[in-house]
Amino acid sequence: MKNYDNIFEAIEYEILRNYKNISKHFDFDENDKEIKIFLKKLARSDRKRFNTLKQIPRRIGSVIINNLLSKNIIQIEKSREIKPKSTKHHKIKKELRHYQVQDKIHFKNNFTRFWFRFCEPNLELLDKNEFETVLNLIKQGFELYCSLPFELACMELLAKELNIQKELITSYWDKENEIDIFVEFDGFTVVGEAKYKDRKICKNVLNILQAKCKRSNLNPNLIALFSKSGFSNELLNLKNDKILLFEINDFKDIYE
Repeated sequence: MKNYDNIFEAIEYEILRNYKNISKHFDFDENDKEIKIFLKKLARSDRKRFNTLKQIPRRIGSVIINNLLSKNIIQIEKSREIKPKSTKHHKIKKELRHYQVQDKIHFKNNFTRFWFRFCEPNLELLDKNEFETVLNLIKQGFELYCSLPFELACMELLAKELNIQKELITSYWDKENEIDIFVEFDGFTVVGEAKYKDRKICKNVLNILQAKCKRSNLNPNLIALFSKSGFSNELLNLKNDKILLFEINDFKDIYE
């Protein structure tokens, strides 16, 4: 690969101007149209199973999932949520009776997610050689796109910090909340929030995370905050051994 001045120049010349060759790797013999609809939806959604399948006929939804799993394109992250059950002395609230716990679906690699988020939906523009237009769309959505890879990198860093296998760390979600990072081992619980933003994290992020834990009946032993751009003085000056702060320089240990 050539040396480029920045990542967007590399994207333009290595991906956008080479899109015809790359697109051949994403041709599916069976249910091609439905699979691409699903993958484009997955690339932009909250990754919850039922949400990503909304535009897909029910009869082929499971076929698509199994097909992509067998091709190693996606993987399933199981929910930790436990669906409430009726007992003799406790009836489930009416609005929860039809509630379904949803697993999440992830792309196995970042490039496939990138392709179906930015390239596949804009093939008509690429066919017209409107590379600059597509590149501007990528620039507009790039920070949000990078949030998930950053979150996964944070899990890897936390695993190193806790001296545990990174496979033990997942995210947490239920009907009420979503928490970026969650791990429970040996009776010890850690929750975390990852922010890939061009501004410092303030204490409000911590307050919101603590409120989420309360609503979901989680009692973490540690709270970990990860920030691309650092932390406010209020957070840095906290005297609390139960709160861990990680900045971008902390990632050198796992990527150097």
